[in-house]
Amino acid sequence: MTEMVSPRYFAASNSCLGFRNYYGDIFTDSRTDRLYIIKGGPGTGKSHFMKVVARRARARGYRITEYACSSDPASLDGIILEREGSPTLGFLDGTAPHTREPTLPGVKEELLNLGAFWDGRRLEADGDRIRALAEGKSAAYGRAYAYLAACGAVDRAAESRMADCVRRERIHALANRLLREIPSEKEFSPLPCLRRALGMTGKVCLHTWEREATEAGGVVVILEDYYGLAYHLTRELFARSRIANHSLHVSYDPLYPHKIDGLYYPSNGLCILVGHAEPPENAVIRRISLRRCADPETLRLVRGELRRAAAFREELTEAALRELTEAAEYHFGLEQIYTEAMDFTAKEAFTENFCHRLFDE
Repeated sequence: MTEMVSPRYFAASNSCLGFRNYYGDIFTDSRTDRLYIIKGGPGTGKSHFMKVVARRARARGYRITEYACSSDPASLDGIILEREGSPTLGFLDGTAPHTREPTLPGVKEELLNLGAFWDGRRLEADGDRIRALAEGKSAAYGRAYAYLAACGAVDRAAESRMADCVRRERIHALANRLLREIPSEKEFSPLPCLRRALGMTGKVCLHTWEREATEAGGVVVILEDYYGLAYHLTRELFARSRIANHSLHVSYDPLYPHKIDGLYYPSNGLCILVGHAEPPENAVIRRISLRRCADPETLRLVRGELRRAAAFREELTEAALRELTEAAEYHFGLEQIYTEAMDFTAKEAFTENFCHRLFDE
């Protein structure tokens, strides 16, 4: 029997605009009936707690959607549990940088404080070391965001140069063909589901949509970008979907949040991705080059500058990733201190009791 694989996405990104958080669009009142906000320091087991809850929920027939940490994809920042006939439950890490506080505590949300299981006196004794590691991590992230901001400035200059090269009538024609079989629905409902991230482990891409599109009998459309033209097409697709009231999932570029690097239409399994993709072997794949959407004569005049801008962006991105790698050393140092101060026996007993109550075991 094949083990069910949960849909997995990112819900935040390290971007040219700093830390970009989509939790407010994902963990909404309309999507979750009850929300559990988990508090606690690094290394206190917030991600492990969610993994245990998800495992127990899956055994009871829930569909699990996982949201990985954009800086450390091995960790979870959130999960959503769905089962027909049952309330939809959301769990999220409510600590910085995606701090979340309850608006209707006890009614809509419940706080779960894993800090209750640490030895405060031990942490106080390690205060100087904790402060030094926290300051080092913050400084490394600050440098990373400075490089990413510079990357954004270079990208905006390149976009300005490219503006006159776009054959918009061809972009519109492509959008028409791609969306002609997508049914309209009652309301426009875009759900952020980021498939890529830049973090402490480098560049990461998740491939949930390729798998789901294939299982639904749909098509995986891979847009082969050409000087940013693929993003013009995804922007046009998004605008048309707004007018047509499509239900869709949206992936925003992790570095440039104003750019859409993927769209998925669950109603017919159409998956449209910019650049890198890993479809299953049995996937129906269509590749579209955006080269045809550029005016060659106009492009010839600015191609050199665009290539230099691309090289600058790559160099700045790599510099940012080096800083994020340094931040990881501080982060995992903090995790070790907090882990050593935790009473995990008591914490796991709490987790077990929580699952018994949640699932009426």
